[in-house]
Amino acid sequence: MQLFVNTPGTYISQKGECFRFKQPDAVVDVSPIKLESIVISNKVLISSQAIALALEHNIDIVFMDKHGDPLGRIWFSKMGSTALIRRKQLKLSEDATGMQLVKDLIGQKLKNQIGFLKKLMHARPGREGHFEEALETIGDCLSYLLMVDGDVENNRDFILGLEGTAGRSYFRCIAGLLPQKYRFKERSRRPARDPFNAALNYCYGILYSLVEKACILAGLDPFVGILHTDNYNKKSMVFDLIEPFRIFAEQTVVYLFTGRKMKELYFNSVEGAVSLNTDGKPVVVEALNNHLDTKIRYRRRNVKRRHVLQHEAHRLANLLLSGEPGTKTRWLELKEI
Repeated sequence: MQLFVNTPGTYISQKGECFRFKQPDAVVDVSPIKLESIVISNKVLISSQAIALALEHNIDIVFMDKHGDPLGRIWFSKMGSTALIRRKQLKLSEDATGMQLVKDLIGQKLKNQIGFLKKLMHARPGREGHFEEALETIGDCLSYLLMVDGDVENNRDFILGLEGTAGRSYFRCIAGLLPQKYRFKERSRRPARDPFNAALNYCYGILYSLVEKACILAGLDPFVGILHTDNYNKKSMVFDLIEPFRIFAEQTVVYLFTGRKMKELYFNSVEGAVSLNTDGKPVVVEALNNHLDTKIRYRRRNVKRRHVLQHEAHRLANLLLSGEPGTKTRWLELKEI
């Protein structure tokens, strides 16, 4: 379980073999056996004993800013697995295996976008025309992506261009499905310029923390990426690996807005910058957690969406260790999202 602490003034301490969460109007004890991580996104105090208890049970503590982006984290000091994995990561942008991995990651992202738009279209008989342009554009980008050959280094800009073109068309289509007052012109990140993007950025931030943890546990270096290695001065592998899983955040936020579960009072706006407030964050977090805890069919098993992240990180680490895959190897293929 990933536990989110949003209430200002919460004090996290150790009581016996449990975490104690003391709030102004309640006290709750939680066994470390039940926790995978603790996410802190507001004015909270935590004792050194509680931190030590988390480290003993391999529970990472994540600190997030008001936009939902991870500010930092505390985790067990040893990375998983062997340094050989991280040495091989450095070579991925220069060989055929790296190119296949990028095509798998971005290709799955585009397939997810197409699948989600088709699902939304089938739920709206008579509005098929609204989806045609986006589906055609994303489909064309996917076709061009699959034809790319060579190494990532020489194709990075082209691939990122395809991804950007598909993304703009995808979000224009989604914007037109929202209630009128929540429609937006384009994606906005830091800062978000509208409620939809504020909620989406917050969900993406939560996913970043989950993907980073998956990398650490699998022995992958979060800072050594393939596609995004020259585009971010941060955790490049996290930006790579999150791509096929962004759909989990997008589905959550789209359903919240189209289901009219979001309210204007959930957001603060200062000089055009929009962010979730203390009323809105619990609504979004609960919806995302419920979505991540829902099981999907994955490699002939029913697996929670959140656990697919860890499984795929380990699969990537094993692929790097084996040294066997070539350009014809499919690494990631999610049939259901």
